[in-house]
Amino acid sequence: KPKNIKQLKANIAPDTVVIQPALLTDAKNVPDSIAIFLITRATPILVKKFPIDDQKFDDILTEYRAQLENPNADDYEINQEKLYDYLIRPMSAEIAAYSPKKLAIIATGKLRYIPFETLFDNQTDQYLLEKYPIHYLTRISGNRKPESKNTKPMKVLAFGNPTPTKSNLPDAEEEAKAIAKMLSSKHYIREEATLDRFKDESLGFPLVHLATHGCFQKGGCPGLGLEEGAILFANRETFNIADAALFGLENTDLIVLAACQTAMEADSNGEEIAGVAYLFERAGVDAVIASLWKAQDEATKEIMVKFYQYLQQGMTKVEALRQAKLSYIRQNKSDPPFYWSPLILIGDGE
Repeated sequence: KPKNIKQLKANIAPDTVVIQPALLTDAKNVPDSIAIFLITRATPILVKKFPIDDQKFDDILTEYRAQLENPNADDYEINQEKLYDYLIRPMSAEIAAYSPKKLAIIATGKLRYIPFETLFDNQTDQYLLEKYPIHYLTRISGNRKPESKNTKPMKVLAFGNPTPTKSNLPDAEEEAKAIAKMLSSKHYIREEATLDRFKDESLGFPLVHLATHGCFQKGGCPGLGLEEGAILFANRETFNIADAALFGLENTDLIVLAACQTAMEADSNGEEIAGVAYLFERAGVDAVIASLWKAQDEATKEIMVKFYQYLQQGMTKVEALRQAKLSYIRQNKSDPPFYWSPLILIGDGE
């Protein structure tokens, strides 16, 4: 861990603003409040703190998450605006003053279940996504890697729809094919999408794309027959992400988990989401794209194909994902955030 604030700040990219909202509740003799930290590489840490009704805030979070997961929701705008007012507006002028190329969020507790991209500024009529490229950090890393590693050959190893009979993901199959074809890379679908191939071949690819079922929620995913932390391959073989460090992924810039499943339970605090990123980070992976809920197959395919197109054009990972989502929003104006917002980038945004 960084030994001091100076070292911690040195690990922030020069063009990045880090925001960390912290809920201060259950503290003795201190009213419930929220503190928002703004951290950059070159300026003093800025903190703003204001009182909050903890139960009311928790209710808004819980309700908004349920709305996000509902493809037919039409009443989510109020909570989008409330959460923007709580979490971003107090620091919006300070963030804007830096004109950051990346806005990095360190979320804790139930905030980990909310894609900050969807928070809405009713004064400018914009999603936060429209203002900044957003990625998430589990912490400010103690060993930031050199910038712009995307000068490497753009090679992808893609796996899609390994179980075409049960839990079918037909668009995931097309997704894997399209991505591999675009980048002259390798893809395996259906019964060829085996665990052995993932283990044997992923070391040679900077980008690994898994359009396969994964389970990252407490107590597992009974509907998929998967334990917590498991990713499904052909022949019902599973890979537990806790084992990622065993075969080293130091050459991997990005792992995409395009069809994973997460759920917010009443007592959950998002540790399973942070855990996914942490375990891959420990194995040497720079960044993970994961889904905060069961994403819609067709929308995911559309966004991911665009993402790789933008990556190929030389955009950073975080900007490529932002532009892919904005492209989807422009073409599907009536679609709620359920369709375009579950995929988030955790880790290095370069």
